[in-house]
Amino acid sequence: MAEAVEANQDPIEAKIVVKEQEVLREIQRVEELSEIQYVPGFEDRVGFFPSLEALPAKPVLARFSYGKNAGNMSAKFFDLGESEAVNSRNRLNFFNEQGFSENKVWIKGFFQGTEVQIEEVSLETLQDKEFVIGNLIFTRDPRIAMYILPADCPTVVIYAKDKDGHDLVAIDHCGADAENAGITRQGLWYLQDTLGVDLSTAVAAVFPGVSQENFYITNEPERRGNGIVERNWGPFITSKQTSDDSEKRYVDILSAFEMQAVQAGMKPENIQAYRRDTYEDAANGIAYSRRYSGEHNDAHLGGNLVAVQLKPKSA
Repeated sequence: MAEAVEANQDPIEAKIVVKEQEVLREIQRVEELSEIQYVPGFEDRVGFFPSLEALPAKPVLARFSYGKNAGNMSAKFFDLGESEAVNSRNRLNFFNEQGFSENKVWIKGFFQGTEVQIEEVSLETLQDKEFVIGNLIFTRDPRIAMYILPADCPTVVIYAKDKDGHDLVAIDHCGADAENAGITRQGLWYLQDTLGVDLSTAVAAVFPGVSQENFYITNEPERRGNGIVERNWGPFITSKQTSDDSEKRYVDILSAFEMQAVQAGMKPENIQAYRRDTYEDAANGIAYSRRYSGEHNDAHLGGNLVAVQLKPKSA
């Protein structure tokens, strides 16, 4: 009889390290920052992640554009009327000023289907393409810089070591569609099961994203063919009130990430997040937000930038 129960057990529930009630207590221990920490000399335009800076030997270079003096980084991506040459120059200036490698991979964090889109990037990657599409992209090569142009998604930088002790840095693009499919858990379990990462020692730093007050999802099949997955949101989605698939259900993407990360096996004390709202910051002219722009006649439309790179051991 016991074997039959095990055979019928939900495979995801079987792997979850911290269960529902405990995980809600655990994520209260996640450090959340309300103020952007800026790189000295680059105030109001280049931020950093304090938890990554505090790592022994500082193995990761991680910077992001944010603030009233931060340039628009993504006219090409969002097809703006603004010159792509201007945005290209903004990105190049950012990379050069902050000391990133010339070997850069652009990550387009689209979500498709239900499976996590994972890719390891290297110098060989650059021989075939200038960008990769996926939800968790990582590298173990310090010659590679990865960057993404988030607008409202609380993009996450993850630092860990593989089973052989090699440094690894990843970008987890925490879009609402990806979190709805449980991609954070799937991605972290991939790092654990395939690369031997000890998730209890992995460190995550979270870029600002839109708040629950200003972001909703719906259950319309053309956008969300697999439906809204309640388990992947936990209490961080407003309750369903009607049978209408177009009903707006407001979601807290950051908290859903924190929940899934702790369920997968990360320690809450190893997670640090900026609890800011890109929507509200866009209204104040200090960030870019697709949701805000879409609701305000393309006002302040564009993109921020997050870039990461491992530092060579000799650095």
